Amino acid sequence: MAFVQKKIGIILLFIMLIISAFAYNDYGLSWDETAQRETGRINYEYVFSDNQYLLEYYDRDYGVAIELPLYIIEKVFNIQDSRSVFLMRHIASHLFFLLGAYFCFLLIDLLYKNKFLATVGFLLIVLHPLLYAHSFFNSKDIPFFSMFLICFYFIARAFENKSFLHFLVVGFLLGILINIRIMGVLLLAAVIFFLLLDLLVSKKYLHHVKLIMAVFITSVFALVLTWPYLWESPVSNFITAFKRMAHFRWDSSVMFMGEMLSSLKLPWSYSVVWFLITTPILYTALAFLGILILIKNVLKSPKNFLQNNKQRNNLIYLITFIAPVVTVVVLDSVLYDSWRQLYFIYSGAVMLAVYALYLMWEKAWRKTAVGLVLVAFLPIILFMFKNHPFQHVYFNALVDTQTEEYIRKNYEMDYWGTSFKQALEYILENDSSTIIKISLYPNDPGVRNLNILRESQKQRIQISPIEEADYFVTTYRWHPADYPEYQDNKFHKIKVGNNTIIEIFKLK
Repeated sequence: MAFVQKKIGIILLFIMLIISAFAYNDYGLSWDETAQRETGRINYEYVFSDNQYLLEYYDRDYGVAIELPLYIIEKVFNIQDSRSVFLMRHIASHLFFLLGAYFCFLLIDLLYKNKFLATVGFLLIVLHPLLYAHSFFNSKDIPFFSMFLICFYFIARAFENKSFLHFLVVGFLLGILINIRIMGVLLLAAVIFFLLLDLLVSKKYLHHVKLIMAVFITSVFALVLTWPYLWESPVSNFITAFKRMAHFRWDSSVMFMGEMLSSLKLPWSYSVVWFLITTPILYTALAFLGILILIKNVLKSPKNFLQNNKQRNNLIYLITFIAPVVTVVVLDSVLYDSWRQLYFIYSGAVMLAVYALYLMWEKAWRKTAVGLVLVAFLPIILFMFKNHPFQHVYFNALVDTQTEEYIRKNYEMDYWGTSFKQALEYILENDSSTIIKISLYPNDPGVRNLNILRESQKQRIQISPIEEADYFVTTYRWHPADYPEYQDNKFHKIKVGNNTIIEIFKLK
């Protein structure tokens, strides 16, 4: 038992690795995956073949800290067929997600010396249905979230030891973080702010100046080194990328609270509401309890929180959770597809939830803490098992989950179209025709999912206009209403709870 307790972090990681070995090939392709891979390819050719097309490429300002290594893996191992390419990407992206969860475990154990709390932190990550599923097919937002957790750990170690080497490591990791998404500058600013604070209250002025320079210079070095777009003109290209990402170039419509809204004119509450309705309620409640207790304790003893390294980490987590939401509201940034550009704020939410549980544990409310954890996790485990591999279509009881098709007609569901994989496979299994003509809506994610089918399956599918098609397949995105003209042609549907995420109509 003592061995299990000592190695529980490794055991949890091992269990999740076993699960992922059986699960990773079940997930379909998301809308953006082929474009993300293309970004990696173009940067690879710029670096290794001197192909200058990167400098005029539409998405040249995307960071490639994840996409370039993924493409390098593809080239090194000579992975050529599309199915193998995207399955490799799925398992690699998920492994990085699990690495982030493991570093969260290490961080909590470092701060609180408590394996129970560290286990809870790990589970708060891998048992978030939305993030778990996205960890396979979202190589933009989930790696950014995971990198935040990794940075949190090394930041805590650095402030504990105050060594030059530790802050060099932090600076390098922060450079990678900013490469993945520019919003990472927020965490760099927080680290420098607290180092400046230490400089003001400490007599070791020179030492803290060295630490600040170590973090800043190393982060800039790592950022430029790993982002080819910056090589030609680091400052001006970074400023361009920052401006373009702050006001992203995506003008389309999203379903929100029953209305089809322009992505350029969304209410300030858009991302907040999405966070609240797609995160398990008890997870959110614990995070907000942690915030309230933290604010109370800071007001009660501000000096303790500003100078105590362990306590001060919680201020970084609070900043990480609150500041990005405020920033996108103030900058009027373009957001879409629920709160996926802000998934990384959940890293701070996890740490704040654990802070609340830690205080319960310290006050001997241990049975209450264990009870809350069990009540929180058990229904989520059941949901994730029952709805595999569509865990990302999770909504909690803050919205009407009981009325048939209510969510489908009021919110985006499988907006990235990963369920097209299962729909196409179902048609292939139930139709022996040599060539099957299929019409898709939306067309793009459906076509992309051909890339994860076996070659023999792809050869049997012909994407056709609906007038010529044998089947019509829809995820109801941009068309949440029913299709009364095809009600007599219902063939198969996939549902999560009481809501259809994809449906097949047999037309001939």
